[in-house]
Amino acid sequence: MADAVLAVTVPLVSVNLPAYQQLDLARRSVASICAQSYRNLEITLLDDGRSDEYKAFVETLGDGRVHYQSNPERLGAMKNMFQAIAAGSGAYSIAFHEDDILGRHFVAAAVSILERHPDCGFVAAELLEFKDEPSEEQLSLAADPRAYDLIPSGADFVRAVCRGRNPMFGSVVYRRSALPREPMPHEEFGPLVDRPFLLTILRTWAAAIIRQPLVWYRHHPGDERHGGMRAPHILRLFDTYRSTLPVPLNTDDREAFGEYAGYWLPKLYTLLPEEHRPPMGGFLLRAWREGLYDPFRGHARKRIAWAVLTGTRPTLA
Repeated sequence: MADAVLAVTVPLVSVNLPAYQQLDLARRSVASICAQSYRNLEITLLDDGRSDEYKAFVETLGDGRVHYQSNPERLGAMKNMFQAIAAGSGAYSIAFHEDDILGRHFVAAAVSILERHPDCGFVAAELLEFKDEPSEEQLSLAADPRAYDLIPSGADFVRAVCRGRNPMFGSVVYRRSALPREPMPHEEFGPLVDRPFLLTILRTWAAAIIRQPLVWYRHHPGDERHGGMRAPHILRLFDTYRSTLPVPLNTDDREAFGEYAGYWLPKLYTLLPEEHRPPMGGFLLRAWREGLYDPFRGHARKRIAWAVLTGTRPTLA
């Protein structure tokens, strides 16, 4: 009876995990989801490897909220992630990485914001990486109902990103009615398609970013997550950022975008797979010609200039 009342009085949230050959880590992630203070959840593992081990794991949990779904064919990480965003039947949904950990009150905090702001299309948390398991005290941090920033538009989102906010795709809680109907151009952006997707929502909805450390992202050594990234994907992303800002750029926007591009264009270049990495000078020259990069602005200009002259890969923190 209590469960029936709960289903009526609080919205159902679909928590979907794109899964692929990381069951040991997924166990911890699922445990953090099942431990949420917000209880009205449906939890689905979307297995991209058709693994009997994932299915058996779900069966052993004995929790009727947790379900297993096997993809008929391999989708790949990003397409499985986008499938997870729309999966389930809840009023809100989250596609959560199977190797990350939710603080106990994150879903409650996100739903509270979405319920208080009917024009808010999604709520995100910022990057908080971990190598060592967060403590019980850290995971139990109470959510401050005031510790978030409303983002009214796509331009405000780009401004926030340029000024150092780093909303993580794997933490986004979506209002289902705000999800775009049109397919996302994966070919144009490759693994960088997440930010353009959020900007698509922000054409007609607002958003919010939680300032507290309520979601924990496992540190990934190496560059394997960027294996599908190509130089045109990077340039297309920065062109999308710039075109989202009002034209002509005011002084503040020009300064912030220039500083951001001055660091992140070279940084993303260093993450390109070596076999798909064009000469850095040509890459940055193209970005300069397209108005996306100013070689006289930004981080580590001397190191970048030396790398261009010597044909080496710059070291950027």
